Amino acid sequence: MPSSRPSFTVLLVEDELADALMFQEMLEEVSPDISFHHVVNGQDALRFLERADGYAAVPVPHLIVLDLNMPVMNGHDFLQRAKSIDGLRRIPVLVLSTSNDPDDIHRSYDGQASGYVVKPSTYAEYARIMSTIEAYWRGVVRLPTVADLSVRS
Repeated sequence: MPSSRPSFTVLLVEDELADALMFQEMLEEVSPDISFHHVVNGQDALRFLERADGYAAVPVPHLIVLDLNMPVMNGHDFLQRAKSIDGLRRIPVLVLSTSNDPDDIHRSYDGQASGYVVKPSTYAEYARIMSTIEAYWRGVVRLPTVADLSVRS
């Protein structure tokens, strides 16, 4: 049965493959019509968002879900770079991290993260969080249109 809901795209920035697969599986359970994309670090996320280096045909995501602790470019550095680019700063970024450290939480919000969630430790908690993420970001809040999210150099 086709969905009458508008399309919705999520970019997950996560270096741990097991975490990325869990996120994707849970997202598909909650809302199978969401378009899901995955990159492994902040540098690849910037390439994705700028449609560079093999990412020319990718969609602009409505939501970025970001891990903090990654090689090459971590989540804090990604936030600093992405939020300094005019067309990217409007894309909401939800930090999903194992860290419950107040410094990480404060740095994320200082870096203009739209929210911060500590990764759950059980399947049931993960399912609840994924349902909440989907309902909030796709159903409750008003987001800029994809046309508003185009990267402007």
